[in-house]
Order: sequence, then structure tokens, then C-alpha cells
Amino acid sequence: MSTSEPSTSVPVAGDKLPQSAVSAAASLLVPVRTAAFWSAVALPLAYLPLVATGAIWNLPLVFCALLVLNAVAFLVGHGHEPTRA
Repeated sequence: MSTSEPSTSVPVAGDKLPQSAVSAAASLLVPVRTAAFWSAVALPLAYLPLVATGAIWNLPLVFCALLVLNAVAFLVGHGHEPTRA
């Protein structure tokens, strides 16, 4: 296939997706967002033993990984509303 030939694949717009795919994605989004929210709340508790024992200096990659994981959890769980069931 040369580059001058038009592509036959057409991108699917968001409003053209089958309703079952949209509802499946929406049903997966709520538990993922909830887990990320509560992980973002609980992960700082893992920092305390590292700081209290001085292991932060022996395991800097673990501490940095926890910080990155916490930041990702904050971003993913940002839209979660705990009061909404």
C-alpha cells in the first residue's frame, strides 16, 4: 500500500460508539475512580514508617515510587464524589 492511497479505516467518534460500549466504560470508571480516590487518601500512611525508621535514605526509589503512585491516584480519583452512592 502506497502513501498516496486513501485509508479505508474511519475513526469512530465518541457519539458513534455502541451504547453497550459506553455503558461498560462508564460502569468500569466508577470503581476505578473510587479505588484511586481511597488509595490517594491511604497512601500517605505508607510514608510514615519510611520516614520514622530512616528507611527513606536506604530505599529512595521506593519512596519516589510511592510519591508517583500517590500523584497518579490523585489524578485518577479526582472526580470521585464520596457522598454520591
